[in-house]
Amino acid sequence: MSDSARDGEGSVRLVGTAHVSADSVAEVERVIEEEEPDAVAVELDEGRYRQMKGGTPDEIAPADLLQGSVALQFLAYWLLSYVQQRMGERFDIDPGADMLAAVETAERVGSEVALVDRNIQVTIQRFWARMGFVEKLRLVGQLLLAVVGIGGDEEELEMDDLTDTDVVSAMMAEFRQFSPEGARALIDERDAYLAHNIHDLRSQGKHVVAVVGAGHKEGIERYLDHPEELPPMSSLTGRVEKRFSLFKAFGSLLTLGFLAFFGLVLMAGVSNGTLLRLFVAWFLFNGVVAAGLALLGGAHWTSAGVGGAVAWLTSVNPLLAPGWFAGYVELRYTPVRISDVGQLNDILNDETLPIREVFSRMTEVPLFRLIAVVALTNLGSMVASFLFIPLVLPLVGGDLGSASEVVSVLVQGAQNSLELLRGLVA
Repeated sequence: MSDSARDGEGSVRLVGTAHVSADSVAEVERVIEEEEPDAVAVELDEGRYRQMKGGTPDEIAPADLLQGSVALQFLAYWLLSYVQQRMGERFDIDPGADMLAAVETAERVGSEVALVDRNIQVTIQRFWARMGFVEKLRLVGQLLLAVVGIGGDEEELEMDDLTDTDVVSAMMAEFRQFSPEGARALIDERDAYLAHNIHDLRSQGKHVVAVVGAGHKEGIERYLDHPEELPPMSSLTGRVEKRFSLFKAFGSLLTLGFLAFFGLVLMAGVSNGTLLRLFVAWFLFNGVVAAGLALLGGAHWTSAGVGGAVAWLTSVNPLLAPGWFAGYVELRYTPVRISDVGQLNDILNDETLPIREVFSRMTEVPLFRLIAVVALTNLGSMVASFLFIPLVLPLVGGDLGSASEVVSVLVQGAQNSLELLRGLVA
């Protein structure tokens, strides 16, 4: 579970742990007391350290949670924390007890405590940005199943399994198959980030005991043995933005389709009355569906109304998601804190509650309600956009009441457009 590496006068002893293992806690305390190192490096960032010591966790600005990607990143973070908490209850130990033991033992023997991990929000953002769309759906789906106790095998785990090197390696290999790019951000980049900071301590001539998760131990050892292979620190920090987003590309295609449809209908010479009915129906149908789902998520009437009023704009410009507007208004009634996660976990842990009651209580937690309002408003607008042509158009379209009539009008509009272009060129 531990090894040493040396660089000049400094040295490092790595202790690989499981974050829900009582055996790991005992090992950490024993090693630090024996070594009495100059510094104890722990796999924590400033926010998690402060929270572990009884302070408040790092807050995400509520306005940031209104962006769809950030909300989904937070959902993944919350579900991961819940699954880890469930494992801690299974083995009767608080998650992160190994790191707390390292900090407290270091303070007791007079060693410096060094926080060597990357900010958790940066890690989650980079992890989420590197995953593909299908991988994200699979991840959230599997975590949701684990939350409700379906498909998980935590009951079959034994404590020794959690720290066994072969088991950890197998888990890492499985995750790489699931998401190679996600593993790069969640495992490989953090290996390098942790190794950078531990190597810096060693280069200062300090004797270091580094307490890290067992899954990172092998990668850190490799970098400490060959520090020249460490990537630049600048490449391991900051946000990652995808050059191509399938969701944004789909939204752009939907916008082009919307504009092309109404443009061809206009060029076909359809009456102004029909065009007006189409627009009014589009406005009302999008608004009612989006506002209805927002109310289902616990939105205030004002928030749902604002989201519904702008829902039709989603098809014109997908960057103007109606959930953002509904969310900004909801913030007037909903004071949000990241510490709400504790309330959500407590609700999920109450196995006596029926599913309907669980959802009802969760919508009373401000953070969950805000995310639910944003997500459901956007979902409502998207669903309405897809259902408008098959469900609503036949009722209000007049000359566009059937599929064949729609095709005929679009063809006529395309022909008229071509004739207009030929005339302009001539």
